[in-house]
Amino acid sequence: MSKQTKSQKRKTTSHGFNVIFILCITFIILFPSIHNGFVGWDDIDYTIRNEMIKSLSLGNVWRIFTTFFLGNYHPFVLLSFGVDQLLFQEQPDGYHFHNLILHLINTYLVYVICSQIFTSREKTAAIVALLFAIHPLHVESFAWIAGRKDLLYTLYFLLALITYLFYVKSSNKINYYLTLLLFLFSLFSKGQAVTFPLVILLLDYLTGRKFTWKVLLEKVPFFMLSLFFGILAIHAQNTTEAIYLARISAASSPFYAFYGLCLYLLKLFIPVYQTCLYAYPMNLAGNPPLYIYAAPFVLLLIGFIVWRTWETNKVVCFGILFFIVTILPVLQFLPVGQAVIAERYTYIPFIGLFIAMSDRFLYTTRSDSPRQTKVLILILGSIWIAFLGISTVKRLSVWKDSGTLWSDVIEKNPDIPLAYQNRSAYYGHKKEYDKAISDCNRGLILDSNNSKLYLNRGVAYRELGRQELAIADFSHSLVKNPLQCALYMERGIYYTDKAQQYELGIVDFRKYLSMRPNDLEAISNLGIGYYKNQQYDSSLYYCKEAIQISEKVSGPYYIIALIYGERGNYNEAYFYGKTAMEHGYKVNKDLLDRWKKLAGYNN
Repeated sequence: MSKQTKSQKRKTTSHGFNVIFILCITFIILFPSIHNGFVGWDDIDYTIRNEMIKSLSLGNVWRIFTTFFLGNYHPFVLLSFGVDQLLFQEQPDGYHFHNLILHLINTYLVYVICSQIFTSREKTAAIVALLFAIHPLHVESFAWIAGRKDLLYTLYFLLALITYLFYVKSSNKINYYLTLLLFLFSLFSKGQAVTFPLVILLLDYLTGRKFTWKVLLEKVPFFMLSLFFGILAIHAQNTTEAIYLARISAASSPFYAFYGLCLYLLKLFIPVYQTCLYAYPMNLAGNPPLYIYAAPFVLLLIGFIVWRTWETNKVVCFGILFFIVTILPVLQFLPVGQAVIAERYTYIPFIGLFIAMSDRFLYTTRSDSPRQTKVLILILGSIWIAFLGISTVKRLSVWKDSGTLWSDVIEKNPDIPLAYQNRSAYYGHKKEYDKAISDCNRGLILDSNNSKLYLNRGVAYRELGRQELAIADFSHSLVKNPLQCALYMERGIYYTDKAQQYELGIVDFRKYLSMRPNDLEAISNLGIGYYKNQQYDSSLYYCKEAIQISEKVSGPYYIIALIYGERGNYNEAYFYGKTAMEHGYKVNKDLLDRWKKLAGYNN
């Protein structure tokens, strides 16, 4: 065996050991996330309430690819949830396990990319992959079921980078077209992938590829896709009125963007005081605090470092520019949402900073460095990585459920109305109505125009039997936001279940359906409302429509059984009643036995 063959074998063995070690450590640290539940922050809307994923029929797949969902266009994410629904139904463990597997795959791909770029520095690849795997700011992307967007777009983004590197080395056109296809898949997963063309330009710089016209022209299809999907992402956001939701002035938004950049850099090294919602800092007068205006100086410092390292240290320069380019679209130059930064936005960008940091770390621990320096750096590095791992484990527990998540936000920033809104909904779901009302009261002190807080409090009052207060809050909610469709659902339930005002309930359910057609719960409730109002033909129509959408429903089966029983069609009554019971509905057994007997069944 030649020396070269032995060297390659040792290198392959080393790579294999590194990968197995990193993935095992990551799996052990992150495994507790599997036992977390759904959180009341898009998880339920993406999974349980999402009728498009209940069956991956051609009709639903078409809707997935032609519909904006919660202000995003990401059909691959919805398709992945459709697969989860098929495999795990509504059990959160399966969704979390899927997220964990995707994160492990992404960790492996980070290692592969760094190994391709730094062929003689396998330690760089190992350090970057480990930091990517266990950094606490990445917890949000995989511990949050709705964070699937980041996991999937990263998966295809990294695969596209790998095939691009193959193309650069071989000039094989198949790899070029495969890169373009994988980039499209990444865009189908999340709009943040639009930065890909700039990243491959950075790879050209790092690998020493000359910027000829041919090299630049081959990027044109990538930039065209980025432009198209960028416009599509903005249009999707507009459908939810998320843009300018923070009410930040045009003059102050650039300073908030630079402040966000500073926060990302700070959280990279010292990931403490984490939260899922970083509110815009304001002074008592509601204006930006003075320290916001100092943030642009950090950008000047970054620019200086890039200038000094452009020729002298391409690895550091590449890492910093990779971070800037990939984080740029989510800096709040255009204020979207209620947060100045979001931890999930660091999932890909931090790779660049990890590369730069690893390069500097290995430089200070090279063989010709003073022994004391090497020992000190190794000790500090080990302590920091251990700190990251411990922080990640602690952060996983915060994502256990909506109660722990929003209590964490309130503890760290008690002035965010959204936190009380979401925790009150959690308490309402847990039937802790007094706690829900208390949270709504506190939230309304902060934001008296929050229609969802009125809605949540109205639901709690309704379930406690305080009907006058309930209807008053429903009315307040409607005044504050006439287009809030959830209000019509909850008020319709009040009219049909509590007030026996069935016609008003029917009107509300129909109004809800005008905003959310094909919503299973609304169709089922409308069928029940018509039954209680003794409009049996209409009730049959909507109950059967609900069954066509999902055969797993139970209530509509029982309503149909009751109607057929009253009409003397006992054979159908028994069939639908028995089906309702099989689907978990509490059917009157004596009535079911009576239908069975009248239908002529002997057994």
